[in-house]
Amino acid sequence: MKHNNITLFVMPGCGVCPQMERLFQRMQKAGSINDLTIMDVEEQPELAQEYNIRSVPFYLINRVGFTGLRTQQQIEQLLKQGDMAQWQTAIIGELSAGQLEPVEEMIRQQASAREAMMFLLADTETPLVVRIGLTAIIEGMADGDELKKYENQFIALVGHADERIAVDALYYLSLLGSSACLNALVDASNSGSSNLRTHAAELLDEIASDE
Repeated sequence: MKHNNITLFVMPGCGVCPQMERLFQRMQKAGSINDLTIMDVEEQPELAQEYNIRSVPFYLINRVGFTGLRTQQQIEQLLKQGDMAQWQTAIIGELSAGQLEPVEEMIRQQASAREAMMFLLADTETPLVVRIGLTAIIEGMADGDELKKYENQFIALVGHADERIAVDALYYLSLLGSSACLNALVDASNSGSSNLRTHAAELLDEIASDE
């Protein structure tokens, strides 16, 4: 049986925090949750910085962060999900609410969150607002090391059946800027649909003009 751990971060004066606290305590008594830890971010302000907590209640469900009020049924559904699905749910929820920074922190710190990001980029059902948020995050992370090991996955997205996803992938390759990514841009500028060729050529021109 899966061992479920919840860490709930609360703050005095929060009207929703007591509701989530009571909900988690009931679920722990019922055996749905194995370990429940409740922390006051005012007493331990370093936690807010460590977990990039912007609002409370904030809770970690088996290491994946969520915010806001949820029903017991919603929490139970999250508990049934694997880590990858939990990360996807967290990313979609936060970006849909306009919370860009917490998601970027997740993706920077957790390899599982980066894997979830790659899945969402390739999924045709991913909402547009989430795609826009992920693009902004990739722009902010492109110069770092966290995304380097995923360059082959970004390159593979250029061959996606959905041309919108393929076009986005070309832009990501231009941001990453490795030799493999640039070679893939050159290949795309010489093959594929006319739309992809045009986008790839334009990106290559932009890169050349910046050098």
